[in-house]
Amino acid sequence: RIVLDGKPTTVIGVMPQGFFFPTPEHRMWRPLNLDPASSEYQGNGWLVLVGRVARGTSEALVAGDVAAMARALGERFTYPAAWDKTKDAHVTPLRSYLVGNVGPGLLLLLGAVLLILLMAVANVAALVLARTTDRTHEIRLRAALGAGRARLARQIVTESLTLAVVAAVLGALVAKIGFDALVASLPLTNGMAETVSLDWSALLVAFGLAAVVGLAVSVVPVRSLLRGDLQGLGSERGVRGIGQQTGRVHGLLVAAEAGVAVLLVVGAGLMIRSVERLYALDLGFDPRGVAAVGLFAGDHDLAPGARQQFFNDIAGRAAAVPGIASAALISRLPVRDDGWQGTVTIEDNPALQGDAGPNSMYRPITPDYFKTMGISVRRGRAFTSADRIGSLPVAVVSESFAATAWPGRDPIGRRVRHGFVGRDTMVTVVGVAEEIKIRSITGANPLVMYVPMAQQADPISGANLVIRSAGDLGAAIGTIRRLVQEQDPRIAIGRVSDMESVVATALAEPLRLRFFLSLFASLALVLGVVGVYSVVSYAVTRRRSEIGVRMALGAGGGRVLREVVGRGMLPVALGTGLGLFVAVGLGRVARGFVYGISAVDPVSLGVAGVALLGAGVAASVVPGWRATRVSPVEALRGEGG
Repeated sequence: RIVLDGKPTTVIGVMPQGFFFPTPEHRMWRPLNLDPASSEYQGNGWLVLVGRVARGTSEALVAGDVAAMARALGERFTYPAAWDKTKDAHVTPLRSYLVGNVGPGLLLLLGAVLLILLMAVANVAALVLARTTDRTHEIRLRAALGAGRARLARQIVTESLTLAVVAAVLGALVAKIGFDALVASLPLTNGMAETVSLDWSALLVAFGLAAVVGLAVSVVPVRSLLRGDLQGLGSERGVRGIGQQTGRVHGLLVAAEAGVAVLLVVGAGLMIRSVERLYALDLGFDPRGVAAVGLFAGDHDLAPGARQQFFNDIAGRAAAVPGIASAALISRLPVRDDGWQGTVTIEDNPALQGDAGPNSMYRPITPDYFKTMGISVRRGRAFTSADRIGSLPVAVVSESFAATAWPGRDPIGRRVRHGFVGRDTMVTVVGVAEEIKIRSITGANPLVMYVPMAQQADPISGANLVIRSAGDLGAAIGTIRRLVQEQDPRIAIGRVSDMESVVATALAEPLRLRFFLSLFASLALVLGVVGVYSVVSYAVTRRRSEIGVRMALGAGGGRVLREVVGRGMLPVALGTGLGLFVAVGLGRVARGFVYGISAVDPVSLGVAGVALLGAGVAASVVPGWRATRVSPVEALRGEGG
């Protein structure tokens, strides 16, 4: 038996390890007491209907059943227009309800991973092709000694597979070591980080993919062997011919790499600029240096009077702690918490009365809340300690509330009727607060009505203590924990959040996409540089004698450098142009992932093009410089030999 809300409660079951619903943060479940006579359910709409669809049932049949239930609700109950449950009834898959629509983002990341894989394959294929070309004399000799084409092909395939398996083992080690750190760095909400794991199935898929890659990179040289293209390799003409073929294939691979890298760099640029625009949005409050500590005391934990006294005192005691600039209480945090909303009646606006009343969020607060959160009061005044039970019931409304209820008129002194406290209450508007992001960072803001917590007829059972600290926020939170326990150990301390993390969590999806696409874009640039360097370096090595002869005949080092860099840049420039063209064509796909900028943002496109061309130049300069250091005497001696 355990004590919940002051009541001895018997445990009757234990769920399997790994089970969670609706999120991993929930560790315990109690029966739902559906009592029609209870005020907890009258006029409220906070329950969600969950059902398992019978196997083989069509979506149309399910939609029809839901529509029938909505009609039945309309026959039994009357709903305000602001949240009429008889309209637009629909079914949401449970996975989407719990974690959102993550499919498009996952497909985008999967596409980026495949592009990185293609770049890696192109690099390894170029290296395998170059190695096979350099071994043409060896292959010719082995063929003359009786080795068949199939035997030689098996050797190339075996070498490629061995390389792939070794790389897969190293990759698996890196993944295992870095996985936990990666998950810890991502904004995974509601305990979802606990559900993410790297298991053997993922590693087996990776090894299978490595085997496929090993086979893929051996296709070009094996194809040349089986077609007999290596028959003439015993002669210089044959070697030159296969070298030219290899050069063309290398050029195509480099162009493909550049195109892929451009796509990834453009994607990363779009997400970086999009997140910057999101962070530049005016939240209406300042999250820096602000933390929130959830406090709860049930009806059976503390008597109503003691509970009311605790919440009356805790904000003032917290504000007196050295290092804490101000402290206040609010029922629900902006951005993080939803709920506690309903219809209100605007007294002097006939169009917004009764069932036509607008829907508003309801937020009890203490006087210093606006100061603590950095929210300005645009008109009228904020709450004071004089706003308590027995004084005139008052409210502060958001700017959108005032504009909706009294367009073009002064809202100060006007009255609003609500039933949030279980009974009809008329409040007088004394202030208009700055519009803030209360439900999400993007999208329209709901109407909000703030009321003094001290005017609540029934003492609240839970609230968030928000503090603003000029120093170490972690130390301030630790001090608040001790302060709460010292004042009354029966008070439960719930979720602790700093507001900057709350904002980051609200931006979780674009932040994750920015992180991964930036990582993939960096890998793409590295792979592109390696690819261009290896191809240009290989070409310089094969032309070493030619370059030496030309320099012996008077060609300057600068001319040789320009020629080498120019040849290396040609496929890079072609691939970059093609990649930019494809990126513009895919703008429609990217439109759903960006905010505040065009999906064909010229800045992102320009940065990607310049980055790839710059990387190509950097990768070509080193082998080009080495080409200018070729000694004509050694080159001529090698040519004569």
